[in-house]
Amino acid sequence: MPNLERTLVRQFEMPDETDRVSLDRMCSSYGFVASKFLFAFQTRELRDEVRDFRAFRNKLVASLSKKPVEFNQRLADLRTIGKAAEASLLALLRELKEASGPHLQARHWKLALEETSKMAMTHWKSVIAEAKKKLAHTLKRFNDQDRHYACWLLCGVNRQFFELLDGRIPVPNPEVSFDRNYCLSYDRPLSSKTLRSIAGVVRRTVNKVRRDSVCYPRTKAFHNRIDFDASCYTVRSTEEAQFLELMSLQPGKRISLRLKGRSKILGTLQLIRDTAGTYSLRVYVPQECEEEKRKTGTVIGIDLGYTEMMATSEQELLGTDLGQYFSAISDKRRKNSEGRNRMYSLFRNLLKKSGKDNLAKAERIRKHNLGRKKQRARYTRDIGVIKTIVNRELNLLFSRKKNPIKEIVVEDLSARMKVHFGKKWNRRLSGWMRGYLQERIRYKAKKFGIEVSEVNPAHSSRECPRCHCTDKKNRLGDSFKCSFCGYHGHADLVAALNILGRLGDKDIRIGMSPSRVKAVLDGRYVGWKSLNHTVSDRTSGAARVVNESPRSASSKSELRSNVQVCTASK
Repeated sequence: MPNLERTLVRQFEMPDETDRVSLDRMCSSYGFVASKFLFAFQTRELRDEVRDFRAFRNKLVASLSKKPVEFNQRLADLRTIGKAAEASLLALLRELKEASGPHLQARHWKLALEETSKMAMTHWKSVIAEAKKKLAHTLKRFNDQDRHYACWLLCGVNRQFFELLDGRIPVPNPEVSFDRNYCLSYDRPLSSKTLRSIAGVVRRTVNKVRRDSVCYPRTKAFHNRIDFDASCYTVRSTEEAQFLELMSLQPGKRISLRLKGRSKILGTLQLIRDTAGTYSLRVYVPQECEEEKRKTGTVIGIDLGYTEMMATSEQELLGTDLGQYFSAISDKRRKNSEGRNRMYSLFRNLLKKSGKDNLAKAERIRKHNLGRKKQRARYTRDIGVIKTIVNRELNLLFSRKKNPIKEIVVEDLSARMKVHFGKKWNRRLSGWMRGYLQERIRYKAKKFGIEVSEVNPAHSSRECPRCHCTDKKNRLGDSFKCSFCGYHGHADLVAALNILGRLGDKDIRIGMSPSRVKAVLDGRYVGWKSLNHTVSDRTSGAARVVNESPRSASSKSELRSNVQVCTASK
């Protein structure tokens, strides 16, 4: 049975003061070394090493194993050829290796190297993806060969990409298998002038993305955690409890943590320390899921909401009390922030004044009114209630026995909200936890073997599911009423119906702008209206032959409604 990745937070009893100080020093040392690696991978000389961090790690280990005289000569050679960043890393790691007291073990700095190299690799991939979006309109003006060369420059984090960043003009090499396909595609190579021009356009776009859109990871985020792989810890179970023994700063000595509860521990662990000094342990736990996708069942559409967690195309609202929790938490945090801001302003004013009484009062304010420990604990407790509601509703929906679900249709989960509301609602929507809800839907669907399909959600809450009339006037708050045919219902339930109806729609695709989607819906609305009027004209003559009675009038309305439903289904 396949496994699903899952990370749990394991609680443990805090160790004694000696082990706690050792954990604090270990986190600080790990964060210091990791920040040095991350800064080194940002330099021009070492940013190419993120492609194969294992080769770079082996090169560092080989240099560290040299004798002192040979090692010093190696540092001098590196500085001579302009590799000061690598020389600085070697000097730091050599100092750690030769330290007589407690120091960071070799396995830990290798884990820091692996983590920071993956972070740098993710950064460059994000830069390339954003640069491709920026260049999409410009590439339309290029011919096929020029466009192919520009895409070759941004085909991945590889040699030509870093040559482009260094200011050079990358040229495809026919002897390299990756470049051979490009070289064989065209008989005549591009001129040097054309290569320089295209490379300049791509380079300027990449630099603009690095400067404005995608920033390099910050180094200060490492000083609150430390990683432990399988060689850095052992798990020991007794009848009383489960113990985790972690590698410490002293070789041969381990720190024992008494865990709360019991569960299987595998893979790399992460020890997290918050600003209040409290530790928590993140543990990887394999979660079993169904072997294959469900083949029988129903298909439903889902619309994510704020006042309700979600609405389904089966005309059911889930998590109806979620919006109240969101608003209460947001308003409470706003009120607390305003009070903290007033106290912080008073604290700063007292520091500017002279006198022992003012300084003593400022110290009392800092100690009793500007702390983060209770505020963070309160926020964690509130968010825990919301997470419980989300997981409970999804479990009930996906695991139901009656009329089981084989596929869900949701809005494009990668889309971002670009609409700005008032200050109050912008603050509330910022704490919506939309990302957590999307992640839970993916996770739960994979766990229960349910397929997830995404569609374009543009105008889904304004479109009438009967006549396709799309107008702002159709929706007022949570209520929906079509301004043309009079169809009415809950706005989120209407959106869920429209999302389900867009499954397999070839005219409305993911990535289409809302204006193009609106044009498609307007065309369908005009077609429905003309067809409805034609059928009404044909049936009006037959209705006049029969005596005008309530029955004939009801039959006429039933016929019209049936035509509307059939047209909408088409």
